Amino acid sequence: MSANSESIPRYLPPTGWHIQNGFLQIAENAHRQYGDLVWIGQEEEPILLLAGARHARLLIEQETLFLKEFESLTSASTVGRIIMGPSLTTSRDGDEWRMARKLTAPTVNPRSPRLKAGSQCAAYWLTSALSEGGKGSLRELCLNWALMCVADGFFGTGISQEQLSNMIAHFRQIYLQLIVEAPGMDYEQIVKHPALVAFRKEVEAIIAPQIDSAACGNATMLQRLCLALDVNARREERERVISLLLGNLAASVDNTGIALLWTLTHLSQQQDYQLQIQEQARHGKRSVALAVVKESLRLTPVTAFFERTTAEEMVIDGALIAKGTRVLFSPWLIHRNKAYWDQPLTYNPERFLSDAKIPPEHYFPFSIGKRNCVGMTLALDQLTTAIITFCEHFTFSLAPDTRPAALKPLFELNVTPRGDIHFILKQNNKVTHHVC
Repeated sequence: MSANSESIPRYLPPTGWHIQNGFLQIAENAHRQYGDLVWIGQEEEPILLLAGARHARLLIEQETLFLKEFESLTSASTVGRIIMGPSLTTSRDGDEWRMARKLTAPTVNPRSPRLKAGSQCAAYWLTSALSEGGKGSLRELCLNWALMCVADGFFGTGISQEQLSNMIAHFRQIYLQLIVEAPGMDYEQIVKHPALVAFRKEVEAIIAPQIDSAACGNATMLQRLCLALDVNARREERERVISLLLGNLAASVDNTGIALLWTLTHLSQQQDYQLQIQEQARHGKRSVALAVVKESLRLTPVTAFFERTTAEEMVIDGALIAKGTRVLFSPWLIHRNKAYWDQPLTYNPERFLSDAKIPPEHYFPFSIGKRNCVGMTLALDQLTTAIITFCEHFTFSLAPDTRPAALKPLFELNVTPRGDIHFILKQNNKVTHHVC
C-alpha cells in the first residue's frame, strides 16, 4: 500500500533565507535534516526534492513520467522560456524538443573546423590575457574565453564579440530580474515587461540582419539553421532560429565559462596534476587534463538542479505523488554524497583515471536522459584544451589575497564562486600571441 505524499517530510526555510543565502543552501539544509526525499516550501506551491541516486535511476528508466513543463511562474524554466522562446533547453517535450535537438546537434560538433579553431584561439587568448595581467576579474576572463570559443562557429564574423557579450550580459540581467519579480505577476504582465520587450528588440536587431544576409552554406550554426528552416517565408521560423541561437549561446558561455573558473580554481591547489598535464602535453595526450575537468564538474557542477513535472500519478519511495507535481533532481547533492563517492568533498581526479565504471545515476553534470546537454562533448573538449594550454604556459597557485569565503558556491544563474579568485602565476613558456 502506498503512503500519502503528506508523509514525506517538509522543509520550510526561514523568512528571508532565500534572498540572503540562495536556494543551494536551502536544498542542502533540507537534505541534511530530512534525507533525499523532502518537500521544500509552503503547501501552496512546494517542490519535491529527489536527491538520491535511485531517483536519478528512476528518471533514466522511466523518463516519459517526468516532463519539462513551463506552467509555473515560479519556475526558472518558465522564465527562461518567456525570455528565449523555444530554444533547445526551453523546448516543450515532444515534437518541439525533437526538432530543436535535431537542428542543434550537428552544429555543436567539436570537430567542426570553426569550433575547433575557436577553442584553440580562445585558449591562447586566455593565457595571453593573464600573462599581461588582463583587465577584469578571472570570472569575466573565463566568460569571455567561453564566448570566444563559440562566437565564430555559431555566428561567423557578422556580429562582433562585443555585441554578443553585451547581449549575454543583458540576458543575465533580465533573467535574474524576472526570477525575482515573476511570482508576483501573471503571464501577460511578464511577457509585456518593459525590460523583456527591450531585450527581445535588442536580440532581434542584432541577429535578424544576419539571417537576412546568411550566405548559402553550412559553416556556422546560423547558416545551418537558416538552411534547415524556411526563414524567408515564415516569421515563426525566423523566431525559432533566433531562439535556438540565443539559447545555445547563453548555455555555452555561462555554463562553460563558470566551469572553467571552477576547474582553474581547483587545479590551482593541485601542483602535482599541473605537472602531469604539462608532461602529457609534450606527448600529445589529454587524459589527465580531461580527468581534472570531470572531477571539477563532479565536485562543483555548475548545474546544481534541474526541474521536471510528473506526467501522471506515480509512486516514489512508497509515497503516492500526484500528477503535475514539480520535482527537483540534483547533481550537486548526489555528486557530494558519501553514499556514492569515497571522500566526496575531496578533489581527486584519480576517480576518472581508473577503469572503474561510474554509474550514470552517480555522475551527471550535464543532466541525464534524453534531455542531457547536447553540447556536452564540445564543452569537455573546450575545457580540456584550455586547461592543457594554460598548464603548458603556467604553473599557478591560489593567491593569499583570495578569501576563503570567495571559494564558497553561490547559486544564481548557475553555481559560481561567491567572490573574486586570484592566482600567482609562474610562467613556464613564453606566451606567444596568436592571430584569431
